[in-house]
Amino acid sequence: MRLHQRASRTAERVRAHGGRVFEVGGLDDIERSLATAIDEGAERLVIAGGDGTLQATVSWLARELVPENFPELLVLSAGRTNYVAADLGTRRHFVDLLETMLAVEPSSLHPITRHSIACTHPSIGEQHGFFMAGAMIDEIIRLVHQSNARKMQGTVLPYAASTTGVIALMARWALGLHRFTLPRLRIEAAELGSLDSVCRFLLITSLPLTGHLVNPYARRGEGHLRLTTVAQHAKGMVRRLPRLLRGRLTSSMNEINGYLSGCCDSILIHNLNTVTLDGQEFDLDPAEPLRLTTGPAFRFLRP
Repeated sequence: MRLHQRASRTAERVRAHGGRVFEVGGLDDIERSLATAIDEGAERLVIAGGDGTLQATVSWLARELVPENFPELLVLSAGRTNYVAADLGTRRHFVDLLETMLAVEPSSLHPITRHSIACTHPSIGEQHGFFMAGAMIDEIIRLVHQSNARKMQGTVLPYAASTTGVIALMARWALGLHRFTLPRLRIEAAELGSLDSVCRFLLITSLPLTGHLVNPYARRGEGHLRLTTVAQHAKGMVRRLPRLLRGRLTSSMNEINGYLSGCCDSILIHNLNTVTLDGQEFDLDPAEPLRLTTGPAFRFLRP
């Protein structure tokens, strides 16, 4: 959005088609803009930003409105993290997708629904999102964010920066140059099972990720929340990593051997002190458990 005056040119295009534009720079701006848009009767919101912008949007909507009054959402991939846009099939060239969206009749856009993850904890109240990371993954995201913030001083950070940052950090870990701080967690995933151990990976999503090469969730259980956690003591983790990344866990990759993966509708996590939700960093009081449940369904549009 910072390249070639893209933000101002985008705003001009939208206004020319009768739309209202809200330029936001933080959470307060997002929430004020949403309140104004809803008060004015907006039935459709186009979100031009990354996963963090979407996370703030759906959290406000879930707290302030009943699901039947939710506006329709269309996500334009304009941030450094666009995990949700990739799942929705709207992680395309920003300008091309915008032009397509403006040129067609609204009735010709294709609807798709996605449930949110409802996260409840005394430290953060109620937050909603679509991808949550803990343990090593949370630490990686935070370290990459810190690195990116330093690089962004006076420059425009390319989309690839986050990906290259993750690769570089994992390479340092493999070479023994970085040691992660691993939390001891007790995870209760309803009928899916439970795990009480020092954990390496903690991943939760409500996205199906159909067709994605990396989809590390077993096809077990029922529910809209998809969980994968791997204990430090997990047997054969390096050898089984290719299967894990594709969600093809064998029967021996179970909680006894340090793996817990599958679908459910409620998760309780004890002793968790940091987490990232759609790229947004949250610090938690580990004395209180984090409760995750299936949140309301949001209706997204795609050309």
